[in-house]
Amino acid sequence: MRIVELLNEESMTVNKKLNPVLWNGGELKSEITEKLIEIAKVFQEFIGVELDVADYTLTGSNANFTWTEYSDLDLHIIVRGMPSDEQRELYNAKKALWAEEHNIRIKNLPVECYIQGAKEPHHSTGVYSLSKNTWLIKPKKVKPNINDAAVQAKKDSIQHDIEASLISKDLPKMRLAKQKLTKMRKAGLERAGEYSVENIVFKQLRNLGMIDQLSTEIRELEDEQLSLEQAPELV
Repeated sequence: MRIVELLNEESMTVNKKLNPVLWNGGELKSEITEKLIEIAKVFQEFIGVELDVADYTLTGSNANFTWTEYSDLDLHIIVRGMPSDEQRELYNAKKALWAEEHNIRIKNLPVECYIQGAKEPHHSTGVYSLSKNTWLIKPKKVKPNINDAAVQAKKDSIQHDIEASLISKDLPKMRLAKQKLTKMRKAGLERAGEYSVENIVFKQLRNLGMIDQLSTEIRELEDEQLSLEQAPELV
């Protein structure tokens, strides 16, 4: 079986139509649009700082022909300009906290919120404006050419590094493994887009639960380091 067929969430199979649960032909159903904008605005409030919002967009597999029943809804809040490093750090921290506290679904599809700078590179072949109710990047039915052997080799290597860091219970090693994973995906997206070997490997590892496990272990170790054990009771 080919590597791309083993991906539970992003099979890279090109469907004949956009997800009919969400779309009427090439137009997003009004109830979906309204609910996504509502979620985006609540997420904005959760961030806790004023945002100069330019648009709300839907992107990823559910704005493309590569959707499956496991694909989530990538809801992006587009802010004018380019977030600073400090702002990005805040946004990512709030995003992680939001994910811990909420499990929001539309038609049983999980909603993933992200704040994106208008000048920030975004590598997707399908982007739909919720504010304007129109395509910014209209997806095409193109069968991706994926190197299965390269995906398998890269996936095995990265998975080994993650598993080794988890077994070690070494916080710096775990942080390094996560940083390498993030940089790998970013480089792949910049080089070859969403069908790059690196991005597919990232999605494979995410589907296997490796990324969530790594993030959870890091968070628990950080909490442990910041905690102080209770003093024993005097008899």
